[in-house]
Amino acid sequence: MIKADYVPGQVIVRTRGDNSRALASSESFADKYGATVADKFEFGQSSLLDKGEMMQLQLPAGMTTEQAIAKMKNDPAVAYVEPNYIYKLDPKEQQGGGQPEPTPPTGNSAAPNDLVPELWGLHNTGQNNGTAGVDIDALGAWQIHTGRHDAPIIAVIDTGVDYNHPDLAANMWTNTGEIPGNGIDDDGNGVIDDVHGFNAFAQTGDPMDGHGHGTHCAGTIGAVGNNGIGVVGVNHRANIMAVKIFDDSGSTDSAAILRGIEYTTKMGAKITSNSWGGGGASEAQKEAFAASSALHIMAAGNNYSNNDLIANYPSNYDLSNNIAVAASDRNDKKPGFSNYGATQVDIAAPGKDIYSAKPGGGYQSMSGTSMATPHVAGVAALVASAHPEYSAEQIKEAILNGADKLDSWKSKVVDGNRLNAHGALLGHAVNQG
Repeated sequence: MIKADYVPGQVIVRTRGDNSRALASSESFADKYGATVADKFEFGQSSLLDKGEMMQLQLPAGMTTEQAIAKMKNDPAVAYVEPNYIYKLDPKEQQGGGQPEPTPPTGNSAAPNDLVPELWGLHNTGQNNGTAGVDIDALGAWQIHTGRHDAPIIAVIDTGVDYNHPDLAANMWTNTGEIPGNGIDDDGNGVIDDVHGFNAFAQTGDPMDGHGHGTHCAGTIGAVGNNGIGVVGVNHRANIMAVKIFDDSGSTDSAAILRGIEYTTKMGAKITSNSWGGGGASEAQKEAFAASSALHIMAAGNNYSNNDLIANYPSNYDLSNNIAVAASDRNDKKPGFSNYGATQVDIAAPGKDIYSAKPGGGYQSMSGTSMATPHVAGVAALVASAHPEYSAEQIKEAILNGADKLDSWKSKVVDGNRLNAHGALLGHAVNQG
């Protein structure tokens, strides 16, 4: 029995390219079962083409998903077959609402003029009953590097991004191969007018955020720094690609996720930020992430649980190019909602009462491992900007080696790691114990 929700009448299947009995094409395989090919997926460095084809199939009338899986899993041409799982954003993370324009910053003259007191995760002076110094040491990092507009691409795989937001517009990736608004796929990548990214759910070139989750994450990564308005992101200057995998209600399926990952791989993203998860393990998604040369930052989940005992996906996939992220609060405690795991969660980062951008030009506060993830993704983008020659594994190593090693976190995340942007740029820990 399939335990997770899925789209009825569809499956995701990958054929075996090395099997002499494998069929010649996805279409001929689909014909064998009376199905039609709804989509095909191609990924990068691990050459899935050598392993057959990955596809989304629409099953014929009268054939259920369970029946198709039962038949196909015994087919020697099939590597694996799974449902087209449904995913929904955690409604707990959608709380917080709109907030007034942030309070102008005070104090440190070296800080950007939009490092407002609400941004405790970047610079904690003890405001709002926090503990001074419990932050990612953004000021220390910014003395070394603040980001570049021509930095390697960071893709926000989420609900889209308000690419017109005054605190984000200047830091959005622009596809120079497209002529905006001409209705033509100028660069031949299969998407029309994908100027700032891709709507993988609707399969269009417009990744505008009508939900809010993705814009909030993008603001933490790269709200424009020192522009005198709103907030500042981990990167003052950045190159943010919007990849919309959810509809505006916060719902999606595995096929849309695969399309989103496929797009980031095809278009050369160096970092991806993944503030989503749930459901069972997906071999297709695991392969898609593994096939990409990018570093994938993944939320550990908000189920109050230990990921060492109850797996959370995609953060629990055993990959060399991912980082699983728990949430911390302004006193270096684990908020009750945050998942944890001394072996399965790599690092903690600020994820409680996080203030960032909201679609339409506003700002709001949200909490969750979804908010912790873009802090780590932002630092990954900062490291990639400073060291564009680094591989995904080298960026990961810099972040984990540079993390604060805190006794209070050692039973909750690997090595007691809590994010430190300054340490990541140095490549070694600044604070121990």
